[in-house]
Amino acid sequence: MSVNADELEVPQWVDSDFLRMVIEESGKGKNVEVHDFKSTPATALGDHYASIMFRIKVTFTADGIKNGVISLILKTCPDADGLKKELLNNIDSFSSEIYMYTKVLNDCRDILEKCGYRDLLAPRILYTSLEPRKVLVFEDLKELGYFMFPRDAPDEYETRLIFSKLAQLHAATFKLKADGRNDLNFKGSFNISYARKLDFCITGPQFLTEVMETLPGFEPYAQKMRKITVEWLVKKCIEITNQPASFSVLNHGDFHIRNMMFKRNEFDAISEIALVDFQVPHWGSPAYDLLYMALILPYRFREMAFRHYFNIFIDVLVKTGYEGELPTYEQLQQEIKAHSCIDLYFQSTMGLFLHMDRSKMDFQMDAFMTDRALRRSVYNGEAYIAHIKEVVPKLLDEITIE
Repeated sequence: MSVNADELEVPQWVDSDFLRMVIEESGKGKNVEVHDFKSTPATALGDHYASIMFRIKVTFTADGIKNGVISLILKTCPDADGLKKELLNNIDSFSSEIYMYTKVLNDCRDILEKCGYRDLLAPRILYTSLEPRKVLVFEDLKELGYFMFPRDAPDEYETRLIFSKLAQLHAATFKLKADGRNDLNFKGSFNISYARKLDFCITGPQFLTEVMETLPGFEPYAQKMRKITVEWLVKKCIEITNQPASFSVLNHGDFHIRNMMFKRNEFDAISEIALVDFQVPHWGSPAYDLLYMALILPYRFREMAFRHYFNIFIDVLVKTGYEGELPTYEQLQQEIKAHSCIDLYFQSTMGLFLHMDRSKMDFQMDAFMTDRALRRSVYNGEAYIAHIKEVVPKLLDEITIE
């Protein structure tokens, strides 16, 4: 099955009355009458975890609209009890995401448009609710020509586009804070104790160590990994996440290629990127998002990507009229180096997701998250091993174990 099993059918409460309310509250029509709707999964297997997402095409009539058709993306919690529902109840991600879409991203968009950066930043939010159930409804970016990235990793040109988009988001939030906004202090995933205790997170460093021990010539690095317990590594990550940074921004918090949608220009080249899934934003060093995205990149791309990011970041700040002292690239380099433990943790956990061969996935994500033997087998993936052979030794050279 190439989709998540719990996205095959919409929850029972998604009916004509609910969709009528969404269309009316979004301003798409008055006195709406829904005639029909059809639902399909909005994402592919392995694209995301926990929340469930549907693409719903609605046919309707309304005042002045005889043959209305609208495509909606609905994001909600699963009704069935289990790890997904428990996770979402404990991390309160829907509150954060609703706040981002309704209070933060629109202001970021306004700042960027004034600076000449007019590409879509994120999809328009049409409806939100926390009670009686957690729901977000978005415009369907697919209807605007956007698509999911068609390959596992971006090339150099696409990498520049991705890091340019991140720089725009970061610079806009930096300016908001500089102008006195005091509502951006989101804590991120390392400050959510429940998330840190997920079995997937606990076993990641151990399984990475076991893989390193099988690689000829990597014995010294395997020995060093053996000294790094998950308790020590997580403690270091929490300390790094919460320590004052040289300069801080509002990080996306889950910044990887499946949380973006892309659009081509008239020459059939990817030219625009819209960001999605703002469930775990984090106020802190920009190194957090930079290293998260770097999980999918060849190591040789890092310097190019980080420098391009910084150049766009400064360009946006200058164009906003920011009058304070500008951050320096040396400060950013220091932040990246200081985040080596977080980078290593990402490599042992989220990095596995990003280097899985999804064409060979014959299991649901619930099984992946709960079945240690299944998850351990995925660490033997060719692409993942090739990546860690290149990256992990460089990180271990930067890390001092007390």
